Amino acid sequence: MTDALLIRSAAAFLDEQGGVVPGQDILVTNGVITAVGPREEMASRPAAKGAKVLDLGGLLVFPGLMNSHVHFAFNGTDNVREVYLAETPEERVARALDNARVMALSGVTTARDCGSDIPVMQAMLAAADEGEAVLPNLLMCGPPITAICGHLHYMGGEATTSDEVRALVRRTRAAGARSAKVMATGGQMTPGTLPEVAAFELAELTALVEEARSLDMSTVSHCLSSEGTIRSARAGFDSIEHCAFFERTGEGWLERVYRQDVTDAIRASGSAVMMGLAASTKALEGVRATGEGTPHEHFRLAQERRMMRIFKQMADQGIPMICGTDAGTAATPFDETWREVVMMVEAGLTPLQAIRNATTIVARAMRIDHEAGAIRAGLRADLIALADNPLENPAAFRTPAWVMVRGREILSSPMTSP
Repeated sequence: MTDALLIRSAAAFLDEQGGVVPGQDILVTNGVITAVGPREEMASRPAAKGAKVLDLGGLLVFPGLMNSHVHFAFNGTDNVREVYLAETPEERVARALDNARVMALSGVTTARDCGSDIPVMQAMLAAADEGEAVLPNLLMCGPPITAICGHLHYMGGEATTSDEVRALVRRTRAAGARSAKVMATGGQMTPGTLPEVAAFELAELTALVEEARSLDMSTVSHCLSSEGTIRSARAGFDSIEHCAFFERTGEGWLERVYRQDVTDAIRASGSAVMMGLAASTKALEGVRATGEGTPHEHFRLAQERRMMRIFKQMADQGIPMICGTDAGTAATPFDETWREVVMMVEAGLTPLQAIRNATTIVARAMRIDHEAGAIRAGLRADLIALADNPLENPAAFRTPAWVMVRGREILSSPMTSP
C-alpha cells in the first residue's frame, strides 16, 4: 500500500448528498480517506500531486457494505451445531478465515462476528493484525453471554447473576472483543432452549450494557421473543437482532405475532433492529418456485412474508433497521449480504434507505461511525466499485468489480490502469 493513492472513477456515493456525485476523486493516505472532492480541485492539492493514481474508469464507488451479524466459524448448513462441536479448534479457525475471505470479496468491508469461542476470535484478530489474510474489518463479540445451558452455551459464555455477566464482559474485552452480545432468549440451534422465552431478567441485561459502555464496546442482543425484546430495549442495547415476536402455536411452530408495545419500547430506547430478512431465505426457494412443500414449509413461507410487513411497520415508525444476515447459520451463505439490501427494498424501503441501513446507520449502531461507513475524510478507506448504480438496482451490490479494505485492494478491477 503506497503512502498516498488518488482514486478516480465515474462517480462516488456521498451520503451527505444522498446520491452518486460525478467527478469525485478520493485521496487515501495510509489506509484512511484524507480528502474527497471534484477532480480539478483534488488535482491542485499538494498531497495529491505525488500520489499514485488508481483509475476505476466507468465504475461507481460506494462505501463497503457492513454486516452486523455473522458467525464465521459456522458452515451455513442444517448441521451447523454438530459440525462446530465435532471440529478441532484449528479446523474452526480455518473455516472462519475462509468464510471471512468470501465475505470480504463479496463487498463487505466490515463484519461483526456475533458468536465464536475465544480461540477462534483471537486467531482471527491475529490474522487481521498480521495483514496478509484477505479479511473484512472485524468487530468481534467472542462467546455470547447466555444462560446456563442456554443458546450457544458451548462457546463458553454462561452466566446467571449480574456480577457474572459483568465479569464475562470484562473477560471477552480483555481477549479482544469490541462488542458484547447476550442471548436474551433461547435459540433454534440449541436443543433445550426456548426461543419464545426470555432468558435473563432486566437487571442482568442492564449490567451487561453498563459494563460494555464502560469499556467502549457496542452491545447486541439476540432476541426472538417479545418479552426478551422489551427487556433488551429497556436495558439500552445498541442493537436488537432478529426481533422475531415469536409465540408458539398449538402445533409447536414458532409464529411471528406483532405487538405494538414492543415496537414502542424499541423506539423509546433508541435501539436499532437487525431483522435478518435474508437469513435462511434460500431454504425456501424450492417452495417459492414450485408451490410444493410440507405444511410447515408453507407456514414458514407465510412467516417470511409477515416478517417483511413487520419490518416495514417498524421502519415507518422511525426505528433504525440495520443490515445483518446471520451468515453461517442454515441456508445463509457469506457472499449474500447484497440480498439483505435487496429484500429491504422489496419490503418497501427506498434504495437510498436500504443503502444507508447497510453503511452509515449500521456503523452508528455498532458504534464505529467515527471510523467507517461513508466516503468522507477521516474514515477508513473501505470502498467498493460497482458497474451499475444500486440506487436504481440494489442487486448491483451482488457483483462488486473492485474492493478495498483499509486502503488495501483485495479485489482488483480489470478496468484499472496504472
